[in-house]
Amino acid sequence: MSDSLIRSLRELPLAEPDVVRSQHIRKRCRARLARHARGSFISAVPPIRPRTLPIWQSLIAVLGFVYLAEVIRFALDVYARV
Repeated sequence: MSDSLIRSLRELPLAEPDVVRSQHIRKRCRARLARHARGSFISAVPPIRPRTLPIWQSLIAVLGFVYLAEVIRFALDVYARV
């Protein structure tokens, strides 16, 4: 760093905590935690899932299996030609 920058930094006043700001932030944090604590019971109950969700999961699993089987078949065909 240059000497002029170091001199300028030395001339700055010492940082002191802002009491009003810290109280305001603390109050906001406590209010948010209280809201979260009230809502945590509601979020702890599992949501009602539609009946179509297991069908989609099964369909994705079947498509993944078919894809994997085709990749294996293709690899075996390639190695059989060699």
